Amino acid sequence: MKTLSRIGLLVLVSVFCAAALAQNAGPRKMKDDCARPAKSPALASGCKVLDDFMTGFNSRDSLKWAQTLNYPHVRLAGNEVMVWNSPEDYAKANDLQQFAKTGWHHSRWDWRRLVQSSDDKLHFLVQFTRFNDAGKPTATYESLYVLTRRNSHWGVQARSSFAGVAIAGAAF
Repeated sequence: MKTLSRIGLLVLVSVFCAAALAQNAGPRKMKDDCARPAKSPALASGCKVLDDFMTGFNSRDSLKWAQTLNYPHVRLAGNEVMVWNSPEDYAKANDLQQFAKTGWHHSRWDWRRLVQSSDDKLHFLVQFTRFNDAGKPTATYESLYVLTRRNSHWGVQARSSFAGVAIAGAAF
C-alpha cells in the first residue's frame, strides 16, 4: 500500500465531479441500472463486475475479492487515500475474516447508477448497506466506483466511499 499517487489525484478529480451529480444526503432510493437488461455491452460488463465484487466481498475470500479489481487500485475513505499494486497486496491487507469480527456479516447493493461511460471506463454512483449476522442493517453508504477495462479485464480501478476506514490499512 502507498499513499497518494497520480492515480489517486485522478480519482480525487473524479470524486469532485461526482459531488456535482449527487450529495451524500443519507440513504436514498434510486433506480438500479443493473436491475434490468443492460442497454449496452459496457453497462452489462460493469454490472457483472459490481456483482462479482459484492459476491467476492461477501464470500470472505480476500483473493477472490481482489480479482474483481484493476491495479493499481485506489480507495479514498475518510481522510485516507490507499493504493494497492497487485491482487496479492490487496488480499494480504484485507482480511475479511477480521472484518467479520467487527459485527459485519454481509453487504448488499441498494442501487447502482451509471453516470458516465466510455468504451473502457465507467463511473457508477452506488449505495450499499452492511448487515449483521441477524440480518439487520448496520449502515448504508453512497460511493463512487470507477471501473476500467485494462488488458481486456473489466475491474474496479478506484472507489471513493463515505464508509470510512473500519480497520487501519484495509479497504473496508
